[in-house]
Amino acid sequence: MARYLFIVSPRHPALYDHLMKRFSADPNAQVILDRRRAERRQAEGSVMPELERRQADRRQRPGVSEELRRLSVAIVTIP
Repeated sequence: MARYLFIVSPRHPALYDHLMKRFSADPNAQVILDRRRAERRQAEGSVMPELERRQADRRQRPGVSEELRRLSVAIVTIP
């Protein structure tokens, strides 16, 4: 059975509280506050390519940031 991760914008604590209450008894749902602030490396080329450790963005759902901005919540399905 799939699991659901609700990521809520920290600007909407009432929505976070509502979802926490709504899904508190559901073992297949987890509600968290988004803790990301911004991309850590702001400038392009700020690190020499041979020293770059990050091979790729680890996020599986790059649209999460856009969903959070537009809807204040993003829902990620975990198979």
